Amino acid sequence: MIEAGGFNANALERRYELLDRLPSSLFHAAAVNLNGTLRDRVAGVLQWHSALMDGSLPSLEGLSWPDRPTAELLQQELTDLRLPHFCKGEASLVEALLLDVLEGTATVAQKCAEWEAAQLRELMKQERARRQKAQAASGTSPSEPTTFKAKGRTVVLEEPLDASTLATLQEEAARLAKNQGQAVLRERIQMAWQERVRIWAQLEEVFGELAMMLGRGWDLGRGLFRSRGWLEVARLRELLEKLPALRHLIQVLGRMKTSEDASQPPVMETVIGPMRRVHEERREVRSPFARSETRGIERSGDIQRMLPPEAVLLGHPTLRRLWHARRAERTLLTYKVDGTVLERFQTEREALEAQQRASPPMTRGPILICLDTSGSMTGLPETVAKALVLESVRVAFTEKRACYLYSFSGPGDVAEHELSLTESGLARLMAFLTHSFAGGTDVEAPLERAVSRLDSEAWSRSDLLLVSDGEFAVSEKTRGLMAQASARKGMRAQGVLIGTGHGASMSALCSQVHRFSDWQSLLESPGKKPTAARAEGCSL
Repeated sequence: MIEAGGFNANALERRYELLDRLPSSLFHAAAVNLNGTLRDRVAGVLQWHSALMDGSLPSLEGLSWPDRPTAELLQQELTDLRLPHFCKGEASLVEALLLDVLEGTATVAQKCAEWEAAQLRELMKQERARRQKAQAASGTSPSEPTTFKAKGRTVVLEEPLDASTLATLQEEAARLAKNQGQAVLRERIQMAWQERVRIWAQLEEVFGELAMMLGRGWDLGRGLFRSRGWLEVARLRELLEKLPALRHLIQVLGRMKTSEDASQPPVMETVIGPMRRVHEERREVRSPFARSETRGIERSGDIQRMLPPEAVLLGHPTLRRLWHARRAERTLLTYKVDGTVLERFQTEREALEAQQRASPPMTRGPILICLDTSGSMTGLPETVAKALVLESVRVAFTEKRACYLYSFSGPGDVAEHELSLTESGLARLMAFLTHSFAGGTDVEAPLERAVSRLDSEAWSRSDLLLVSDGEFAVSEKTRGLMAQASARKGMRAQGVLIGTGHGASMSALCSQVHRFSDWQSLLESPGKKPTAARAEGCSL
């Protein structure tokens, strides 16, 4: 037990319990920062953390830390950089940003006194120079400064300033030092985050919302975004904007399957079927207990409804016995009185009804791409083929689907690429997009590899996309391989014929062939869309 006036450990614990809510990465920086009190500083950091995690900024009203001018500066800089947008839901990014803010404000707080003293010395020097200049202009000889020697050096004593002037100069020095501190803090934030935000914005422009998943936490470097590969990505993105049908083709590839992602909410579906339900009805039923109307005469033992002739018998000594006998036998003449009451009846009926039930969400399976990189694809077909690959990567990443590419040319020349938007995957994608197409065309090897991948559980529900100009031969072995994969494994083969070829080879391998033409006019005219020709019941 703690005696009166003694040390109270519990009170000390309660005083600093707010520190327990701070992320560990911010604990030291928040504790040693000299800007504001510890309690206000920690509370303010938590307010910033909560708002940034929601993708917004804290309200200046009620903000515990920092002071109002600094808070306004931070809000302006973070808004200009769009950092709240990129910080939403990213704890590591929010903590890194707040750590920079804490360290920046700590640096400013430590140097503020030094900056203020330097500003005050400069202002005092300017004030004395102004006074000397004014004295010289008025013809008054300026007073000579007092000098004396100390330790072999000559020390000059400047003219002292009056208290009012000194106070004014101190206020101005404090203002200038504060402005200098804000400039230092602004420059620190811009140097630390401007380049990162620029990279994220470029990624977002190309890949949409998933760009934030790509860029945050990556050390991509400036060179990647100045490379030829990144310029190719930006150019292909502009092409994709003109090809909505091409994007739709990629989205429908992959057979539907039940999602295994437990974080996805269930899908509510409507089921119509026969249902037996109990219905309650109310009917009017005549009852003697509801005495609401007279309906005739009857015999009973009810004295209240007895007719007057029966009552006469009670006045005769002998007939009294007859009356009692009739009453006992319930044969007295009485009025018949009854009425209607509502009774409830329950009946079962069968009817078709719609019910809502939860079922696991459905997702599409993986995508297998066989891409012709032969010399005949050089030029516009190559550009369109690369745009297909880029859109496949984007769709697969967005929908959490796997995507695998087989690029082929001559016999034995098959390159495999697992397309993913990881840090290494993006670099591989850049390398592929800068690769020039050349060589002959041998379609058998990539198709055999793609079909064999269907044997694994992860790729069993894949669909195949074959992209070529159709200038290749098809053997009976390859025809049988594709037919067997379609019949036994349910694989759907979609073909994209780029160019003006007849497409007989593509039609022999694919269940649907999508023809594109007029690419030259598409690329030369920004507003024009490609013409599409129907092939085997399908067109884009």
